[in-house]
Amino acid sequence: MLCPMCKGNNNVMLVSFYNTRSLSLKHIETALIYAGFDVTVVYFKTINYTNPQPASDTEITLLKKLIRDKNPVAIGFSVMASFVMETILTVNNAIKSEFDIPVIWGGVYPTMFAEECMINADFIIRGEGEEAFIELLETIKSNDRDYGQIKNLVYRTNDNTIVKNELRDLLVDLDKFGVPILSKGNEYIIDNDMIKNEDPGVDSFSYETSGSRGCPYACAYCCSSSWKRINSRKGKTVRFRGIDSVIKELAHAKSKMKKLKYIRFYDEIFPDNEAWIDEFTAKYKKEINLPFEIWGHPLRTDAKIISKLCKAGLYKITVGIQSGSPYIRNGIFNRPEKQNDIINAGKILSDAKVPEVMYDLILRHPFETQETLWETLHLCLALAPPFELQPHGLNFLPGTPIVQKALDMNVVTPEQMEKFMRAPMKEQYDMYWKNENSDETINYIYKLICLSQLAWYRNKVANLADPTAKKDYAKVDRMYKRGMRIVRARHIYKKLVMLCIGTIKKTFWK
Repeated sequence: MLCPMCKGNNNVMLVSFYNTRSLSLKHIETALIYAGFDVTVVYFKTINYTNPQPASDTEITLLKKLIRDKNPVAIGFSVMASFVMETILTVNNAIKSEFDIPVIWGGVYPTMFAEECMINADFIIRGEGEEAFIELLETIKSNDRDYGQIKNLVYRTNDNTIVKNELRDLLVDLDKFGVPILSKGNEYIIDNDMIKNEDPGVDSFSYETSGSRGCPYACAYCCSSSWKRINSRKGKTVRFRGIDSVIKELAHAKSKMKKLKYIRFYDEIFPDNEAWIDEFTAKYKKEINLPFEIWGHPLRTDAKIISKLCKAGLYKITVGIQSGSPYIRNGIFNRPEKQNDIINAGKILSDAKVPEVMYDLILRHPFETQETLWETLHLCLALAPPFELQPHGLNFLPGTPIVQKALDMNVVTPEQMEKFMRAPMKEQYDMYWKNENSDETINYIYKLICLSQLAWYRNKVANLADPTAKKDYAKVDRMYKRGMRIVRARHIYKKLVMLCIGTIKKTFWK
């Protein structure tokens, strides 16, 4: 057994699973560097949405060799969701079998299921991890073993009792530790039985960041509701970064990423504070001037703000509407917006001529009926074009309110729910993206919903949108197959346009 824990060792390893764009891991890395630690970042496996693969023996061997070479005082895992747990446990057990190094789990899943995760982890950091991680590492280095004062920490005592320390107040100054730095030479990708010493973001066309932290809503299928409950009375859940910090980060990315063409903001919902927007748009246009995309919300779609964002370079906005059925959206998903709120938001985006408007839909799940799908179709036909649709299934995330709601309503059995939440990664992805319903009519309506995004099919779809009309399954199936080819071609075309805009702006407006 190898034990690197000595007072002079500042080496720390952070591991992200199936996520080379992990914003949470970047925040932890930035904080640890700020505190004087030498950080190695490992991106273990990249995601393949069509055929996700578990860890191979070769990849485990490569990780072990890297651990020996780097000799970290501790290893931190970013554990965000249950669908990657199979690989996380494989890696965790492989490390435990050979090294006497504390393994620290952090992220949404261990925050909600600390006791369960402590079966395998040495420590859990619940909630926001920057300050707690620094304090824990300093305690480990000092051989103090007094963990009782480290807020957010979960640990074992000498008699194997699990202790959950008090949660600390939510971080107020999101810029306290500085901004992420690209290509420092400390990044490794382990995938396809190979290891590469490179930053996966540097060679990309896009850069991902956020201007805020937290979500103002508590949708039943999202971890945000549980996060709010856990952090109640610990401060504001929604906080904004300083504009100068955001611009500094993006300017750095622009200088390092030679292929950079556009920016993706991964805020839960992009800030809509008007003063923040005014400063952001002015500085972004002047100093970054690349097309960007954001996530929006029907209740936070203001014409004046959208207009300002478009002038600054807004190219794409994704808005979650999830269902056209008020019963599903409000009663099941716990979303507060009404039909007119969604329709009005769509008109604002259409009038502002946002180049790409995407509506996110959660369809064909156990709560869905033919009636609720017809309502979704009618809502899509009421939305102002042009727009695109992003339909997918419902992912039952452990710990979210919708899990218990489904069990209480008997729409799934406990055995089915366990499969939804704990099945191997490939099965979970297939349920999320490729969910076919056994009800032929539900599949028929679903295809009409997907076709409603195409202008040349909208009249035909509207004529078929009567639940009492005779259904021509063969005709709709042919339309759907042609339509989806058009949707894919349109997506590629719009992506190329955005890349071209980014190229022109980067070349002539430096």
